[in-house]
Amino acid sequence: MAKAKTTAVILLCISILLAASVLPGVSPAMAQSYIIRAGDTLFFIGQKFGVQVEDLITANNLSSDIIYPEQRLWIPLGPPGPSGTSRYVLGFYVEQEHDLPSSYGSMTANSSQISAVAPFWYRLEPDSPAGIEEHHAPDGSGAGDPLAIISEAHSNNIQVLALIHNMIYPGRVDGAGLAAALLENEQTRGVFINRLESIIKEYGYDGVNLDIENIRLADRDKFSLLVKELFELLDPQGYKVTVCVPAKTHDNLQSSWSGPFDYAKIGRYSHGVIIMTYDEHGYSSGPGPIASCGWVRDVVKYAAQNIPPEKILLGIPGYGFDWTVGQAGPRYISFGQAVDLANSQRVNILWDSAAQSPYFNYNDSGGREHQVWFENASSLTHKLDLVEEYHLQGIAIWRLGMEDPGVWEVLKG
Repeated sequence: MAKAKTTAVILLCISILLAASVLPGVSPAMAQSYIIRAGDTLFFIGQKFGVQVEDLITANNLSSDIIYPEQRLWIPLGPPGPSGTSRYVLGFYVEQEHDLPSSYGSMTANSSQISAVAPFWYRLEPDSPAGIEEHHAPDGSGAGDPLAIISEAHSNNIQVLALIHNMIYPGRVDGAGLAAALLENEQTRGVFINRLESIIKEYGYDGVNLDIENIRLADRDKFSLLVKELFELLDPQGYKVTVCVPAKTHDNLQSSWSGPFDYAKIGRYSHGVIIMTYDEHGYSSGPGPIASCGWVRDVVKYAAQNIPPEKILLGIPGYGFDWTVGQAGPRYISFGQAVDLANSQRVNILWDSAAQSPYFNYNDSGGREHQVWFENASSLTHKLDLVEEYHLQGIAIWRLGMEDPGVWEVLKG
């Protein structure tokens, strides 16, 4: 009996040592580390990350499917779709917003096709530099129990990422100023990172999503450093680090919107970079496609030159905008609302073959002309072609509950 136990201990030590460093043929850019937890199986881990059990065994030089708590595994991040590796699908999760539904129904109905959700539950705290405050529903409508939602997601093998942002505050709050206070120095970044680590462990998150926007140009390098410091703390513990970045076709250091985000540095120290390929036309523009196929292609081409493609998640809009022609500030609407609006106005939904997007026009009761552009299952198919062509990791949908239900049928193909 003692001899058998000794042999088992030796085999465990060898297995852990083999998995503790990147194995031959597994590039750090092509793998994510994961620390096995009690109750994990290779099948569960494979489902969680969209990887075949056989690929996990090969990547970690395992002799069988036996694994142990605290053992480190390398998760290969292969190309999606036709190559045989599942496409990673992240869904942004939001509570009910006025007349827009919660993401809960979409998450539970489509759980078999969702790899991860990122709930919009945390933001930088205005009264505490580098602090994080929890908030669930910006409109004050209340929220579901976070622990229950996380548990529901995990029961369906869906990862849950703690999303941190610097948007949507009551009153006049300078999101760029909050980001600057967080990024100021090593100490302020350390306070933020330590608080974030404690939140992840307290609630049982699988990682983090940084959605910090409107950063000052002067803070470009500091933001990249924050991502690096966060990655170096969380990656060895098996937690996933993802970052949202604005879409761009070149690195314009004069652009206050996209200039603060260094694609190459952020891509080096993250497991997934969500390129926000939406709002090509939005609140600050006139009517037009939300994400025309040509524009998205140009963004993907540039991104893939600066970020390992297997780390890129293509941002997919599930919404639309209703513009009053000649006026700024369109109305934000879901796919369902767009279709209902077209039906109520008795107008046909048209298709723009250049943009590969649906749209329609109508006149309201006051005689004002409107243009409505939105996204549907058909427009998604053309974006998925880009995901496969450039061998991207997958997609990130903004947001669950607003999308065309037909997109889930497309994603099955």
